[in-house]
Amino acid sequence: MKIEAFAELLKNGTLCSVAVYGITEAIKPVIKRFVSDWAKSLIRIFALCCGTAFGFYLTQTPEGAMSGFCGASLSAVVVARVKEKIKEGSKP
Repeated sequence: MKIEAFAELLKNGTLCSVAVYGITEAIKPVIKRFVSDWAKSLIRIFALCCGTAFGFYLTQTPEGAMSGFCGASLSAVVVARVKEKIKEGSKP
């Protein structure tokens, strides 16, 4: 793989990660109102779907879709770890 192609996939993954984070944070309160038990799983699945679609939209290739999927999953993992660390820090 050429370095230009790798840089493009990395850029797309980062864009998808940021976009998916914004989308999920915007719709999370709406989804939680209607679905209490499945809200976390539903939001994460929705984030992965959005990332995949956005990545494919940017490049129109399967690699772009995979880059978007990876960006979305990275976003979910990073947000979960940050929230975990914040909770740990707030315990007396």
